[in-house]
Amino acid sequence: MSDNNSGNGRANSESGNKGDQSISVWSQHTGSLIYFQKPPLLLAHFPHDLAEKFLAMGFDEYYDFHEDIMKEGQLGKDMFLLCEGEVAIYSQGIKMASLEKGDVFGELILFRHHYRIASVKVEKSARLLRYSREILKDFFARHGHKIFDFYIMNLMEILRRKLIATNKRVVELERQLIKN
Repeated sequence: MSDNNSGNGRANSESGNKGDQSISVWSQHTGSLIYFQKPPLLLAHFPHDLAEKFLAMGFDEYYDFHEDIMKEGQLGKDMFLLCEGEVAIYSQGIKMASLEKGDVFGELILFRHHYRIASVKVEKSARLLRYSREILKDFFARHGHKIFDFYIMNLMEILRRKLIATNKRVVELERQLIKN
């Protein structure tokens, strides 16, 4: 894992046919392609070129099996977009969720630095794009309110889905307690 906090890639401006929703960038950090068959939910509704620019400004990092990406209680300064692999979210040592390609975590750092409410550990070797708060703020300052509005709507949908999954888990656990 690297500690560099600058963007790493350049947008792949050679998009395929008009119906192609894929987005990709070449990582300057690793020299390899970062590819999504369709944009991650975080980038839904972004124009194709801006979705690729967003990917390009992230810093490409690899994490090995069982490596900690962040620990509960530590000050959060970055958001992560999962490009490959799988990570698990733990709270007080209990596995709460698994995340896969296209999922994000640490998404609230745009609003303020905060202490992490959970730990994130690699389940399958993972490739992530790391975004600092400053990089995100600069991106939205350069691309206007409409793109920021899309981003906020996407964040709300991501948080809504996380809340639904958490509610389902609580209900399942309550049902198990009632049975016992």
